[in-house]
Amino acid sequence: MIKDFLNRIKSSLGFGLGRPDQLRLANGGYWGMRPQIGNYAQPLDKNINVGEWRTIVNASQKLFWNFGPAQGALQEKSTYVVGRSWLPRFEGEDKEWGRIATEWLIGQFYGVSHVNGMDFQTALYLDSLSVDRDGDVFCLYTESRDGYPQFQQIPWHAVGARDLDDVVKEGPYRGLRMHNGVILNEYGRPVAFRILGRTPAEDRDISARNMDFIREPVAPDQTRGLPAFTSAILDLRDLMTMQDYVRQAAKLAAAIGLIEHNEAGMADMADPAYALQRTGPSQQGIVGEEIFGGTVRYFRANSGAKLEQLKSEVPSEATNSLMERLLRNALHGAGLPYEFFWDASKLGGASVRAMVAKVNRTVADRQDLIRPAAKRRVGYAVSKAIKLGILPQYRGADLGGSLKWSFTTPPQVTVDAGYANADAREAYKLGMRTLTEILAEGGRTLTDHLDEREREEVEIRTRMERSGLPESAFRVIPGVTPQQMPETTIPT
Repeated sequence: MIKDFLNRIKSSLGFGLGRPDQLRLANGGYWGMRPQIGNYAQPLDKNINVGEWRTIVNASQKLFWNFGPAQGALQEKSTYVVGRSWLPRFEGEDKEWGRIATEWLIGQFYGVSHVNGMDFQTALYLDSLSVDRDGDVFCLYTESRDGYPQFQQIPWHAVGARDLDDVVKEGPYRGLRMHNGVILNEYGRPVAFRILGRTPAEDRDISARNMDFIREPVAPDQTRGLPAFTSAILDLRDLMTMQDYVRQAAKLAAAIGLIEHNEAGMADMADPAYALQRTGPSQQGIVGEEIFGGTVRYFRANSGAKLEQLKSEVPSEATNSLMERLLRNALHGAGLPYEFFWDASKLGGASVRAMVAKVNRTVADRQDLIRPAAKRRVGYAVSKAIKLGILPQYRGADLGGSLKWSFTTPPQVTVDAGYANADAREAYKLGMRTLTEILAEGGRTLTDHLDEREREEVEIRTRMERSGLPESAFRVIPGVTPQQMPETTIPT
């Protein structure tokens, strides 16, 4: 009776009479007979408290500065995102004003945009790198003593709180909630940031209107950012440990130059060379020298003597496979294809193109993240320059025209430029793609392209009129044999 009663209870709970997970819609919801997991039905800021967050970022820093594959992958990604591009392109109505402003930005402001002398592109590169390595980064909008526009990057550890209170106690933001240095309004929107000074008296709260806060959130209730390798910190730590063990084993194996198998299992005491090595020169002046610094090991032969070299099998195939899997897991979790950033030898053809397409999507996603900050910084610099009289007043009829800017970006990654160009050319002929879209893949704009074509055409026409040479002498024309340039005789 008791057994029947228990079976009815199991059936009413949905477990049935067989295996407990057989009648469940989602087997993952059943963990009664497996290791228990926690209940994470609460905000991410509580699941990952400030102490845990700092531990994660510190671990990411440790990996970055001590593990080459992690550092190289993140730096390479930031190079593809920024490179030496991100030059400003004016999009407003007053083109003459835009030309003057562009010349000032590139020629004067870009090189000294930050208080420490850092240039504009390097700062964007570090923004992208910091998001991956540290989780987030801040940038303060400030000015020099004479009012010249300046920026100051604020690293992750400089924004925070000195106590565990989650409410601002004083100042203009008193009563608002604060998490890990980010002051939030009632809707959870960041309105200010607490920058930590050398002492509590030097701490200050800066309005979000005067700072950039760049991160890649992975949850809607997330306040501070998390490093790209957060999900793989344990894997990478184990990988570093294995690498240390393999290196030590290889060093030990390399320290053994020769192995001698003899019946004694040790050096032959009766060998004159052994005596010379221990006592020095003999009375006859014979000197013995210990070869390889003593890196000879002796083993009991039991049957016959021989001399051989140590054949090391470190690392083994299984160790290499495990290390490769750990690195693959880490790069995949960070959105970085293993084959692109480490080993592409096993890919070919369509697989390579699919991998490159994923890289380009990852790069474009990061560019979309930092583009608003770059646009805001250029707008701030231009507004300050107008106020100081460095730039003239904007005369365009479009409202806010002086703030309308776009940027060049590095060319997209491609494994076969010839194939990519042919594909783009055919798609353009069929009207499937626009010239603007195709040029953007190479980091160029349609305006720049047409300006260059115009300048080139004018220059060619000018040289044709001046020299009397045909057009084929200056460029290739289909079906026309290129004109040979006349030979010139240099008088002697």
